[in-house]
Amino acid sequence: MHTVYIIYSPSTDQYFIGQTKDLKITLWQHNAKTNPATAGGKPWEVKFTRPFATRNEALSLEMKLKKKDRAFWEELIGNPEPTI
Repeated sequence: MHTVYIIYSPSTDQYFIGQTKDLKITLWQHNAKTNPATAGGKPWEVKFTRPFATRNEALSLEMKLKKKDRAFWEELIGNPEPTI
């Protein structure tokens, strides 16, 4: 099982989009500052998740989301059911 996620940092007012096989460990890594892309944003909060059976499916959605803008992400977070 792979999960696409959006996390948010209140301290920097930034979102980060990724995909992982283990969300719990990945969130810990983001908050432990082991990922240079998110090191300055601690604490990170999970705002959106969507599970997929395969990594390829998760990567596909991750890439689509990364091409969208903040307004789209916030709409998705508020209403996670629409088709992307």
